[in-house]
This record gives sequence, structure tokens and C-alpha cells, in this order.
Amino acid sequence: MRTLKMSGKEVNQIGIFEKLRNKEMKQKEAAKILGLSDRQIRRKLKRFRRLGPESLIHGLRDKPSNNLLDPKLLEKALSLVKKKYPDFGPTFASDKLSEIDNIVIHPETLRIKMAGKGLWRIKGRKTSHREWRERKECFGELVQSDGSNHPWFEDRGSRCDLLAFIDDATSKVIHLEFAPESTFGYMRATKKYIEQHGLPHKLYVDRGKVFKVNLNNPDNERLTQYGRAMEELGVGITYARSPQAKGRVERLFSTLQDRLVKELRLRDISTIEEANKFLQEEYLDDHNRRFSVAPKSDTNLHRSFEGYDLDDIFVIKEERILTSDFTVRYGNKWFQFEKKQTTILFPGDRITVVTKLDGKTEFMIRSIKLCFHEIDKLVKVVKLKPRLKEGKPWVPPADHPWRKFNIKGKQKEDISTLEKADILTLV
Repeated sequence: MRTLKMSGKEVNQIGIFEKLRNKEMKQKEAAKILGLSDRQIRRKLKRFRRLGPESLIHGLRDKPSNNLLDPKLLEKALSLVKKKYPDFGPTFASDKLSEIDNIVIHPETLRIKMAGKGLWRIKGRKTSHREWRERKECFGELVQSDGSNHPWFEDRGSRCDLLAFIDDATSKVIHLEFAPESTFGYMRATKKYIEQHGLPHKLYVDRGKVFKVNLNNPDNERLTQYGRAMEELGVGITYARSPQAKGRVERLFSTLQDRLVKELRLRDISTIEEANKFLQEEYLDDHNRRFSVAPKSDTNLHRSFEGYDLDDIFVIKEERILTSDFTVRYGNKWFQFEKKQTTILFPGDRITVVTKLDGKTEFMIRSIKLCFHEIDKLVKVVKLKPRLKEGKPWVPPADHPWRKFNIKGKQKEDISTLEKADILTLV
């Protein structure tokens, strides 16, 4: 007895074609039930009358696919993945095989083959329900910004920070730069971003110390230096309350920690200068081509920064009190203000200290720059009296008041008279 290997769909067709062969059903009814055309029904019925149920089995069952990859080519691809791209994901490995090794293989095919060889572990699907916030409609309407400290150069260099600005509407990475995650670092990166694209409508950031004063600030009246600069530029800031809230930039760093690290490794880049050059000249365009999407609206909400002096806005501003000798101490240094000024100064005035991105320091009052120079502040030296030489203890003389008065203030008897009385008594 012969056994046929058939699918459930093919088994269900046997009864219908039996009725067609026995003329118990019309071909149009069978075509409607099976979702096939009249022509397909006639063709399959002709084969069924000749071969029986076996004709319903697909002709390529248990046969190699017509689009089967060359086994030697597949083996070569897996060998290269194991040797050159051992920690690459299937999609990224497929891209690099095509770009560098001229081997074109679909990511899903490579995923299955890598899993079979133990080079990739297929992850299970997440079952938890999550609801995504809808994207903004316009480019520049909301820009998410954050930094990530990571061993970007692996063992070729030390850990460093990567700052990113990503548009919410398009997922386009607007600016990417290796820079310290500090006030000056964010100011420099934001200045470059604005000079290239303009002023965004609003920034979406975390509640870190660079962006928000978190202590003793219940009404959010106190601003950080970065917040003050954004307020002067008219750029709104929204603070996220959790990492999941700014998921766009968090997922970006997840991708960068996988792809960018390997791209830097393939090019043997190990310095921040080389990495920033690679980001601007090559990586950003390629990343945006792969992962950005089209916005719902063609409107660009970035504004021109004409009329703003970015060099005077992206600075650190602090206040100091002018002393009576017209000096100010700042940064453990002393500065003397000159006699000739374009405005009148009085001791006790509040002087604004301006530190620019290039490290230069300026002093201002009422938006007027002051003339000054650095000095070495003289410190008063207190001279201590020399200690007396050690010797015999001091004995007060006979006529010293200490000898004439006792503790209660009564006059003591004359010592010489007492001594004479004692001598007469002894005689």
C-alpha cells in the first residue's frame, strides 16, 4: 500500500474533486469554495481524472527549490560570518557580506542558516502589551536628545560619551557627535546642530543635571545653564519621566551600540577625532537611508537663527560680588577691574562672569563688557612672635604686688620682719 504525504488543504480538496468527477457539483461552485479560477479547476480536474488524489500534491514537494542557493556559496558566507562577523546580527551581517565580500544573501535566509550552525540564537517574541505614542507630524516639531556612555572603541580606546539628536516625526538622526555629556559638551553639539538645521520647535530630554535643576526647585523657576540658553533662543524643553518615554532615542542607542561599534572596528577607528569625521562623512547618511521614515507633513518647523548670536548665548553665566578694592575672585583666580570703564562701578555690584565655549572669560554688568586684568592677590602674612628661650622659671621680686597681697586682697606681712622674729625666738 502506497502512502501519500499531503497537507490538510490538499486532503480537503479530494472530496470536492471526487464530486466534480462524478458530476455531483458544478465547476463554478468548486472554484468559489476553493478560491480558484475556473481555468485552474478544469486543469486540476483533468489531472485528477488521470492520476487520482496524487495529482493534488504540489509538484515540488520534497524537491529542492528552484531558487536554492549554491551550497558552496552558502558555506563560504557562513565561514566569513564565523571569522569576520561573529557577533553581527543576521541583517547587519547580510549587509556587510554584500558590501565588502560581494556575497548577496537574504537576511532571513542567513538567519535560519546561522541559527542552524549555532551562530545566532533566535529570540522569542515579547508577549507584554505596549502602546506607542504617535509620531509628531512635522520635521523639527520634536527633537529627542540624549547621551550614552559606552565602550564604543571596545579595547582599542577608553569609554566615552556619544550625544545624539533624533527627530521624532522621521526618526532621522539630525546630529551625532562624540563629546562629553556635560553642559559644555551639549552646548557645543547643540550649536553645531542649530547652525546646520536651524532652531527646533521643542526638545525632549531627560531630567539630568545638564537640563533640569532637580533640588529645591518645586516651581521649576530655576534654570540650568543649558535651559537658560534654550529659553533665550525660544526653544521649548519637555522633560521625560522615564527612559521608555523617550524610546525613540533609546532605541537609537541600542542600534548604535550594535552597528556603530562594529563599523568602527571594521575601519580600525580608535580616536574621537577619527570617529566624528566618520560619523559626519559616511555613517549618518547611510543610517538615515536605512532607518528614517517619511513624515506625515512636508512642513519643516525648524526656524532660522538669524538675529541670535550663538557665541554669546551658549556660554556659562555666573554672578560675583565686586569687593571694595574693585577685585573679583572666580575660578580660584583674582581679577582687577581697571579705573577707566564705560560705566560706573561701585563696591557691592553684582558682576556677571561669562565663560565661553573656547574657555575665554569675560566680565559684564548691565550687558556692558568691563575692562580687567588678572592679578596675583597678595595674602597677608601674620608674623608670630618668637618664643622665649627655655630656662629657669621666672620668680617675681620681693616688692612684686603678688607678694604683698594674698588671694583675698589683704596685705601680706613683711617677710623681712617675720624672718627677724623667728631668729629672736630661736635665740
